[in-house]
Amino acid sequence: MNDTVLIMTGKTILSYKGPFYIELISVFGTNIRNFNDSFSNARKKLFKIFIELSQNVSNYSEDFHMVNNVQRIGVGELTLKETDASYVFTTRNQVKDKDASILAERCELVNASDQLKLRELKREQRLNSPGEKFGARIGLIQAVMLSKNKLEYHIDQINEKFSYFSLTVKVDKN
Repeated sequence: MNDTVLIMTGKTILSYKGPFYIELISVFGTNIRNFNDSFSNARKKLFKIFIELSQNVSNYSEDFHMVNNVQRIGVGELTLKETDASYVFTTRNQVKDKDASILAERCELVNASDQLKLRELKREQRLNSPGEKFGARIGLIQAVMLSKNKLEYHIDQINEKFSYFSLTVKVDKN
């Protein structure tokens, strides 16, 4: 059975579309951490990945709300599904079309790297990337290091300037 079928047939645990307020992310994260199941190691990994990727949507989505004309809150979607063997977490948000290509390249680089190379990439990012998109780089690396599964991504072009970028991470229960 391929992953697409698993995702479609999985039980939806959490689904949200809207602004990614840090308080909301925190509540969702607490619920993930406190699932009543026997897969505590998988839940710990899932929680960390959830926080990383949700913060990326909050911080970098091109669709956003301004709070009191000061705080920028990204808008996007998240879905958490459970299958017999894994948890499947997906985020989706609007990005500049040129950033979608960069994110796809980063996903490919991370997917092609083993654990040793991922640690090296993470170190390099911390040392050499003081730029605005720093968190997104570390988040992708961290997601693969924790899950030990490749990132799945999809780009849906909205118009000549923007696309939706979907990112899926699978966390095996065992």
